[in-house]
Amino acid sequence: CEELLESMPADYIEDDFLERINGMGGLAIPLNIFLFQELQRLQMVIHKARTTLGGMMQAIRGEIVLSAEIADAINAVFDAFVPPSWTHSPGGDEISWLCPTLGLWYSGLTSRDEQYRGWLMGGRPVSFWMTGFFNPQGFLTAVQQEVTRAHKADKWALDGVQITTEVTEFDRIDQVRAAPREGVYVHGLFLDGATWNKPDASLAESEPKKLFTPLPVMFTTAVTKSAKRAGAGDYGPYGGYECPVYKYPKRTDRYIIFSVMLASREHKPAHWGLRAVALLCACE
Repeated sequence: CEELLESMPADYIEDDFLERINGMGGLAIPLNIFLFQELQRLQMVIHKARTTLGGMMQAIRGEIVLSAEIADAINAVFDAFVPPSWTHSPGGDEISWLCPTLGLWYSGLTSRDEQYRGWLMGGRPVSFWMTGFFNPQGFLTAVQQEVTRAHKADKWALDGVQITTEVTEFDRIDQVRAAPREGVYVHGLFLDGATWNKPDASLAESEPKKLFTPLPVMFTTAVTKSAKRAGAGDYGPYGGYECPVYKYPKRTDRYIIFSVMLASREHKPAHWGLRAVALLCACE
């Protein structure tokens, strides 16, 4: 508990990060609103973890009465699991992120903190780690809103645009030098059931004994529904495979984020459907 507390990220003071956000254009910008809400959620998780760790140490020393929540947390940490109160509220709602071990959960906490602090201190990232968002659907909605506002002169309406994606040639984040003019770059997604053939820019069969393969950086933006239907894109002779994106390997409607169109040059899209190919934000 002492080791975890020493490496715990510093608290986010709402007045301080709101001042930073105002310096980046304020809450009139959709992605700034998204950042504000994400920081509030992350601060709640940090506060919960810090309070629980402090209570565990006091209970072990005999300074406070051992409650059921602290007893469950002690047993979980002893077995290197995540305390239940860190991932779910008393009502059963997910308040953070699901991980099989305490180490993975804690590394996720520090990675999320790193992304948000970098965003606050250095401005909008050139590429966003989608796995690190509490509400990735809200992130995509904010991207739609910004693109729609950029085309105000063209009289675009929010309900008339759709998210569209394109897999780039950037394998690593450090290869991305600048953000796109419109839309965003996202990274951190893994292909399950297939791999990505970079020379052909297409889905391909998985290599032996490789369950998951990272997808290159993906460009995400919004276009009108009519433009999306008209310009289907180069997805191969059979058309593209509509690949679902999930937060976790547990594929349920609760964890689905959105769908992306991936090129399929060697097989018909139904082939990847039978393979149950999907994109995952986390592969553990």
